[in-house]
Amino acid sequence: MIKSIQLLRTVAALGVVFSHYNFYDLDTGGFGVDIFFIISGFIIAYMVNKNTHNFMLKRIVRIAPLYYIATALTLSLALIKPEWFKNVVVNGEAVFKSILFIPYRIDNSGPILSLGWTLNNEMFFYLVMFVCIIFIKNKKYFVAACGSIISLFLLSLYFTNNDFYILNFYKKGLLPEFIYGLALYYFWKFYKSKYTKTFYYGALVLGVFSLVFMIFNDLTQEFSFLGRNISRGIPALLFVNAFLVLENEINEENVFIKLGIKLGDASYVMYLFHPFMVFFLTRLVYPATIGNTDFFIIEFCKLVLALVVVCIGSILIYEIIDKPILNWFKKRIK
Repeated sequence: MIKSIQLLRTVAALGVVFSHYNFYDLDTGGFGVDIFFIISGFIIAYMVNKNTHNFMLKRIVRIAPLYYIATALTLSLALIKPEWFKNVVVNGEAVFKSILFIPYRIDNSGPILSLGWTLNNEMFFYLVMFVCIIFIKNKKYFVAACGSIISLFLLSLYFTNNDFYILNFYKKGLLPEFIYGLALYYFWKFYKSKYTKTFYYGALVLGVFSLVFMIFNDLTQEFSFLGRNISRGIPALLFVNAFLVLENEINEENVFIKLGIKLGDASYVMYLFHPFMVFFLTRLVYPATIGNTDFFIIEFCKLVLALVVVCIGSILIYEIIDKPILNWFKKRIK
């Protein structure tokens, strides 16, 4: 386990939760998705350099079951309370493509679980890596080949015009951020034992600056013209690198670090299920009890309570549902 990566997962997930809570219309925190993508590229490179056996099956087992549960929950609620899901189209095509991670757009609606667009990118990345594992015998070249194939694929889309939604989805998506993660893994692998004090402190300064930059850009959109893969992707890359530099400084005995690592374990649960918990509080519980106020302290306390509920709920779902599912499959997939 790389402790810094676990903590980063927590930071990324909480950022996404904050962005969806919409606290005083502060539209920031969505860069958590970009952090997740870079982490994913990093971890996949880390994994395939150790073991490629049953790679795709293991990835499907990690991603699909919980996603299907969250999608089924959304589908059920959309059928029971359609007024809550005005932007969700429910039909056979939507269900079929959502389950198979196929990007689609029907009446301006994407996957039944809206967050599924990120997993469509994720599964495409896994598929490319899987193809590389099948056809390339030397594992030293898996990551380089995967990065090259994705780069060539994106370049070919960039220089061609087409009306296919799937191709345009990947063209405008965040696939480059997986490549950032792949590259970061090799940088970390070869230089982690050679960090100088100058690099160490420089990486930390850049990490802090990158976080401030991402928040500033979210709030002002000042640099959005550069495109998300640059305006968010590059700062997210520097932010992830700053955490990796701190790996040996992380004390696992610290109670807050322990909590952060536990939340990192549950970060995928948090990502998929936080909309249900946030919606439950902001649309049902708060209006029926506290109501909307103009007092910052009260609104801030409501935000904190929502974050606490999401964290506790995510850990419970992880321990009761996600972890047992993963353990069941692990016993059968070596």
